[in-house]
Amino acid sequence: MKNPIRETFASGQPSVGAWLNLASPLAAEVLAAAGFPWLVVDTEHSAFDLDLIAHTFRAIEARGAIPLARAWDHDPVTMARLLDLGAWGIVIPHVSTPEQALKLAKAMRYPPRGTRSVGTGRCVTLSSDYRKVFDDVVLCIPQIEDLEGITNAEAIARVEGIDIGFLGPSDLAMSMGVEAGHPDHEAALQRFREGFERAGKPSGIPVRKGAEEVRQRLAQGFRFIDSGSDLRLLDSSARKMLADIRA
Repeated sequence: MKNPIRETFASGQPSVGAWLNLASPLAAEVLAAAGFPWLVVDTEHSAFDLDLIAHTFRAIEARGAIPLARAWDHDPVTMARLLDLGAWGIVIPHVSTPEQALKLAKAMRYPPRGTRSVGTGRCVTLSSDYRKVFDDVVLCIPQIEDLEGITNAEAIARVEGIDIGFLGPSDLAMSMGVEAGHPDHEAALQRFREGFERAGKPSGIPVRKGAEEVRQRLAQGFRFIDSGSDLRLLDSSARKMLADIRA
C-alpha cells in the first residue's frame, strides 16, 4: 500500500488537487474522473455527515484518486473516525504550535508510534496489511491560520509525523486585521513556506484565481495546491455560461 501523493513528492514533483464542499459524491466522482489526483472532503465547512463522507470516499477511489479529509476539530476520536472511514490523510485546521501538531500526528498513527485506537471500519478493506503499513502511508497535514502558527511554522514542520503544511489564508488575513493580498499578509504566507522548506517538508496553499495563480504559487515553491472547490467550479462555470449567452 503506497500513497501516490508521497510518491509524487519523492519524485520532486508538486501535487495539485481540489476541495469538496457540495457534500455530493457525484461531484466528487466527476472531479476525480477529470483527473485530480486527490480531493479533500471538507467536514469543517460543509454539510457532510459520516455516511456521506464514506460514500464520497468510495466515489473518489472508484475513479483512481486519493480521498483526504479536513477535520472539524482536534479530537483524536475525530481523526480515528475519518481514518476508519477511509481517509488517506487529514488536514487539521487551526494548528498554531508544535505541541498541537505532535498530538495530532500521534492521533493518526497506531501504537507504538502513536495513539490511534484499533477499530473496525472500511479502512481495513484498503489493504490486507493496513494496520502494519498505514502509519507510513497516512498524511498528517496541519493547517496554519494565524500569526502564532506562522511564527512556529518551522517548529511545526520539524515535528515527527508532520508530512505537509497547509495554509488557511482567509482566516490568517482575518487574524491579522488585513485583506488577503495585503503585503503583510503575503509576507506571512512566504514565511510559512520558507519555514517548511527549511525543515524539508512540502507546503501547501489554496488558490482562488485559477490556473494563473496555481502557476504563480508553484513558482514560489508551494508544492501542495488546492486549485479550487466543486462549489467554486460550479459557480464560475454557471456565471461564465450566462455571461456568454448574454454577450
